Amino acid sequence: MTTLKRTQMYFPEEMFREMKFLAEQEQSTVAEIVRKAVAEFLGRRAGKVWEDDPLWKRVGATESGVKDLADRHDDYLYGGRR
Repeated sequence: MTTLKRTQMYFPEEMFREMKFLAEQEQSTVAEIVRKAVAEFLGRRAGKVWEDDPLWKRVGATESGVKDLADRHDDYLYGGRR
């Protein structure tokens, strides 16, 4: 599974409104809209289409609600530190 890294970005107000509207229309999130746009941009530059990668389609497919899952996944899977 792909590890997601948190970042902070600033967008012009109108652009952000459009992203929010698109996210609502697609029942998605602004973060997902941005990831798709960046993947498309990088794919064009590198000659690779990230959205065609089967692993990319799994990004954001589920949500556990557990805030420290990335750091403590072994604890949750195996029951305690290893």
